[in-house]
Amino acid sequence: MKIRLRYASILSVNSIKIRLACRRTGTDFKNVKEIPLSKIARRQFMQLSAVAAAGLVVSPGKEAKAQDMPRIEESDPVAQSLKYVHDASTVDPASRANPAADQTCANCALIQGAEGDEWRPCQIFPGKLVANGGWCSVWAPKA
Repeated sequence: MKIRLRYASILSVNSIKIRLACRRTGTDFKNVKEIPLSKIARRQFMQLSAVAAAGLVVSPGKEAKAQDMPRIEESDPVAQSLKYVHDASTVDPASRANPAADQTCANCALIQGAEGDEWRPCQIFPGKLVANGGWCSVWAPKA
């Protein structure tokens, strides 16, 4: 009775395990035949690697830029729930939870992007741009 095992002699630990398995089953260790890795699998791997590398060279990914993101609308449900407005001067300072003198998205700790841009990404509204002069109820002062 011949038993075929893959990678039978890769490590001495594996060969000891194989010998113990052969003893348990009553099989002679000399009848165990090692099957090497298939050449077809290597060929397929090389072909797929070449295709993937060619795909990266031919069409590199497009960089995501803030200008590519959509601007948030005041009618957006999330914007409405956070009382977001494009123009902070339209909000009554007395109605704010944190009544600071000048609260705009430009001086908020949660705004991202380059200083001076008219529309910038915000951590509160992921994937959307907010107006630099806007305001929402989550406004927090920069440290």
